[in-house]
Amino acid sequence: MQEENNIRILLQRCCVWHLAFVWILILLFSAPGSAEAGGVWLYEIGTPDLGVAAAGRDATALDASVAITNPAAMTNLDRPQLMAGLQALFIDTQFSTQESGFGGGDGGNAGGVMPAASFSYADKLNDSVWLGIGMGSYFGLGLNYDDDWSGRYYVKEASLLTAGATVSMGADVTDSFAVGLGLNVLVAKLLMKTAVNNLPLESSAADGELKADATTTGFGGNVGLFYKITPNVRTGLTYRTPVRLKFDDAISFSGLGSILEQQLVNSGLLGKNLDITFTVPQAISFSLHYDFTPRWAVMGSVSWQNWKEFGVLETSIEDTNVSDATIDLNYTDTWHFALGFRGRIAEQWIWSIGAAYDTSPCSESNRSPILPLDRQIRVATGIQYEVDEDVTLGVAYEYLDAGKAKIDREGGPLTGPLKGEYNTNHIQYVAVNMQWKF
Repeated sequence: MQEENNIRILLQRCCVWHLAFVWILILLFSAPGSAEAGGVWLYEIGTPDLGVAAAGRDATALDASVAITNPAAMTNLDRPQLMAGLQALFIDTQFSTQESGFGGGDGGNAGGVMPAASFSYADKLNDSVWLGIGMGSYFGLGLNYDDDWSGRYYVKEASLLTAGATVSMGADVTDSFAVGLGLNVLVAKLLMKTAVNNLPLESSAADGELKADATTTGFGGNVGLFYKITPNVRTGLTYRTPVRLKFDDAISFSGLGSILEQQLVNSGLLGKNLDITFTVPQAISFSLHYDFTPRWAVMGSVSWQNWKEFGVLETSIEDTNVSDATIDLNYTDTWHFALGFRGRIAEQWIWSIGAAYDTSPCSESNRSPILPLDRQIRVATGIQYEVDEDVTLGVAYEYLDAGKAKIDREGGPLTGPLKGEYNTNHIQYVAVNMQWKF
């Protein structure tokens, strides 16, 4: 009987590894289908820690998602397991115009509903080494304003859809200390549309359009440390490398008036390859998890993200003398703080609650409607039900308040000034997940 069980478990694990590699192949040879939106850096990947606003992510180490987040923490798992999550983002982003150089409306609700998903699997190679594989996204945006809105010369539509895959390994150095390494591939599809203003030069001409449409692949890695201070206290430290995304020959124009087109030819803008390049920021995160009773735990995280190196994202034509259609937004580095609680409220039920705060990467003068982020406040809760010793089902909810995101841009002769704020600016996340142990 024991031999039959061992064979069954082995076959299950082989099937999971096969499924994981199929997902990786789909990712590498197709356009991204894991749509993340609204913000840019995303802590939400549909896993149970959505219920604590990702607090303690690098140290809690209770499911296979650590194969993506902190590979060293895989060594804390009790046995091989799979984690799968489905998530919906409900984005509500509405601008209120105070000043616009060329008139127009408020843009309507630039948000919408977008799906996301994640998958991870961790398996023991031997008594001290674990291997993991996972897919999901931690970076993306997506907004779509009305065509006639007041900021149409800054952006009309913007989406950056990403799908990431990670292969990782974690190993015990001592009984209480482990190290881990992950290799990441990030496939990204960029689509941006911006109106081009013909009116100052040709009064009868309608707007032209600048469009960026391209797909690219970037590579990076993450390094993790995991340390058990006591049986009830554990910590985690992770470093995620920057990922450079270069969209070659991405920008094209249509509907330009004859006068503007000739002036852009003279400036050297038209007739050359126009690329967009930016960097997914490097990040460092420290987490702590403390089981202060046999049934309850508190966890927290502090993270730093290197937004100074983010670079170009906005594309527009401010002046007839420009030689480039891209604008460096000159962001500043940000900090993230999170605190959460997790406890067993009944024999098979686990409840979680948490909150997080992120500083803003920009101010009124360099904030773009392509990325209307201010300081961010997250509040979250979740519930898990242990069906049996092998399967746990969960559901979680998070509310993200992205602030007023005030904009006060001077602009140029063709874009004009844009001033206003986002009266409504939030994202709601709803996720369901399943943990399956082998």
